[in-house]
Amino acid sequence: MSRRSSSFGARKTLISLRDAADLAGGVHPRTIRRWVDSGLLEGFQVGPRLIKVDRDQVLALVRPLSQGVGA
Repeated sequence: MSRRSSSFGARKTLISLRDAADLAGGVHPRTIRRWVDSGLLEGFQVGPRLIKVDRDQVLALVRPLSQGVGA
């Protein structure tokens, strides 16, 4: 279920699936788990059942739908 990173150069800020869901605009934590399973996000297994994701990767997914259009 989780994919491990082979890059040790950059320090990652790992956050819980619940925190990632809030950061991604209020999606469900299960959605974050699906993104990890599909490879959209890299997951890190921290314990026997605990999975965390990189905060910067979550932020990279959040972007406006179109540039220059007012709400």
